[in-house]
Amino acid sequence: MPIHLRNVPPPPETFDHIALLKFFASWIKPERYLELGVRWGTVFRKVAPLCKEAYCVDMNDIKFRLKRNMRFHKCSTDEYFDKLDKDLQFDMIFIDADHSFEQSRKDFVNASRHLITDGFIFLHDTYPYDPKLFAPEWCNDTYRTPLWIKENMIDEFEVITLPFNPGLTILKKMKRNKQLQYLDQ
Repeated sequence: MPIHLRNVPPPPETFDHIALLKFFASWIKPERYLELGVRWGTVFRKVAPLCKEAYCVDMNDIKFRLKRNMRFHKCSTDEYFDKLDKDLQFDMIFIDADHSFEQSRKDFVNASRHLITDGFIFLHDTYPYDPKLFAPEWCNDTYRTPLWIKENMIDEFEVITLPFNPGLTILKKMKRNKQLQYLDQ
C-alpha cells in the first residue's frame, strides 16, 4: 500500500506540520521569517519567537498580540509584495494563504524573489488525500504549485513534498548540484 494511504481515512491533519516548521526555524535561526496567510497565528506564534524579525500577512485582522519582533500587514499577498522593499530578504517563508494554484504559484514566485540563497519556502496543503479536499475552502488545487516549480524552476530550487495529509512541500533555494561544488574545492 502506498505510504500516503496507510493512514486512510486520516484525520484532517496526519502530521503536525507546525512542529516541523518550528524544528526548521530552530535549526535555521532565521534573521527574517515571513508567513503568508497567518489566520489565527497558530504557526506564526510558534515560529516567530525563534526569529530576529517575523512578518505575517493576512487580509483579516489577527486575534493575537504581537511581540516586539513581530510585524503584521493587513492586506492581500499581492499588495504586500507590491509594497515590499525589493532588497528585503527572508531566510524562511511559509505560504498558507489563497489555496488556488494561480495565487499560490504567484505567492511562491513573489516570495522566491525575497529569499536568501539556501533559504527555505514551505507550502502547505500540497498533498490532499481525498478529492473532497480539492474544494476552495480546503486545499483547492495548490498541489499543482510544486509540480509547476519542478517543471519551471528546478535549477533554482530543491523540492520535496511530504505525503502527509494535507501535505507540506519543502523548497530550498539552491542552484542545481551546488552542494557538489563544495566537494571540488
